[in-house]
Parts: sequence; C-alpha cells; structure tokens
Amino acid sequence: MDIMKKFGLFLIAAIAVTAFTSCNDDDGGEPLRTLITTVRTLDGGDYYFQRDNGETLYPGNKSRVPGYKPDPDKTQRVIIWFTLQNGIADYDYNIDLYFVENIYTGTSEIVTDAARLEELGSAKTGFQSNTFNLTKEWLTFYALYPVSDNSKHTFTVIVNEVKDEGEKGDGGAEQSEAAETDYLQLELRHNPGGDTQGYTDGYYVSFDLTPLAERLEGKKGVVLHIETNKNGPQEIKLDLLQKK
Repeated sequence: MDIMKKFGLFLIAAIAVTAFTSCNDDDGGEPLRTLITTVRTLDGGDYYFQRDNGETLYPGNKSRVPGYKPDPDKTQRVIIWFTLQNGIADYDYNIDLYFVENIYTGTSEIVTDAARLEELGSAKTGFQSNTFNLTKEWLTFYALYPVSDNSKHTFTVIVNEVKDEGEKGDGGAEQSEAAETDYLQLELRHNPGGDTQGYTDGYYVSFDLTPLAERLEGKKGVVLHIETNKNGPQEIKLDLLQKK
C-alpha cells in the first residue's frame, strides 16, 4: 500500500493533536489512525512514540517503515499513521506503524538582545485556528506561509524582553491589551532564511517549551502573538490543562 499516495498531504491539516483520529482502511479491519507525537529512542536503534498526555505507543510492527531511523541526539516531533494491535508489556499501546513524517521541531527562549531578535526574523505567518495545542512541554499548531524551499525556514517561540520602543512590532507582547499576569506572553518568530517566497502552504510546527519552564510555572496558559499577512497582529490565548 502506498500510504502517502492513498491519503495525501490533505490529511495533515485534519489531524487532531490530542486525540486519535481515524479513517477507513481498504482491508475493512482496524482503522488507520493519525497522531502527532514525540519520538523517543531506545538502545540498539529501537524507538517508541509518546503522546502529549504521556501515553506511550510501541511500534510492534515496523515492517512498513524499514528505512525510518530517528536521530538519538535530537528530540523530534512526528506525525504517525498506525493501527492499534493487541497490548504489549511496558507501553500503553502496541501499534502497527504505516508511516512516519517529521514535522518542524523548534525551541523557545527568552530574548533580551536586539541583535538576537533580528536574527530570529519577523516574517509574517498565518495559522489554522483549530489546530493549536498547548502542554507544559509543547506548543503545536498548523502554520501557513509563503514557501518554495521549506528547509530554509526556521521558527522560534520567545519571551520578548527587548526594550526598543523605536522598533514597531517588537515588544508587542508587553504592550498588548490582552496581557494578563496569569498568562505567559509569547511571540512567534519566523525567519524564511532567504527563501524566494513561493505559494502559501501549510505545515505543522511544534516548539519545546521546557526552556521556559520557570516562566510557565503557576501560569494558566500562554498568549501567543503572531504577525499575520492578512489579519495583522493576532493573539491566541491558550489554556494549560489544570491538575485536579
């Protein structure tokens, strides 16, 4: 089965980040499911996947992806296509893995220097509003931007502490009317890396928030500030799941 030919890239935009989604398989058996996860490496080149809620999925059958080898030195977010199989010891799910696709896995940082802010870029970026997902470890959403060579683009989520009133757009999180002490103010930074700006396309991007763990402590969530092409500055307020 040619899994990418069958399902196409249109499926990516419909993936639910926090829950299994499925579609019918030609064989009439267990439905094929999609999920955004973090790949975790094991000794001997083996690996498993971890959901944002902490649940683990071990690919008991990797025969359809013989060439997939995760980088043991890099934390990578991926979209996986799979079916559920009978249980397996030490993991929450045993899966039959059909396909793995890496998605952009960025980081977060606190920026206090104007030169660093310029380096991170300020290219405008759209988004699909129903794709945002926030945990203490990851911020994920579906980004829209002009692109001809996606390998040149980099994204970073920042806490902007640059005090430069002469540069509009920077420091926007600090000036926002939506600023609340219960929410951490973040900005999306996008550097197209000299890309020649082709047609607008969409890709999932995910950001490691662990560098901001101290800033997130005690917060209800974040307000993400994004400069967009069509709608100007946008603020997306996202809540963290609160422990009962």
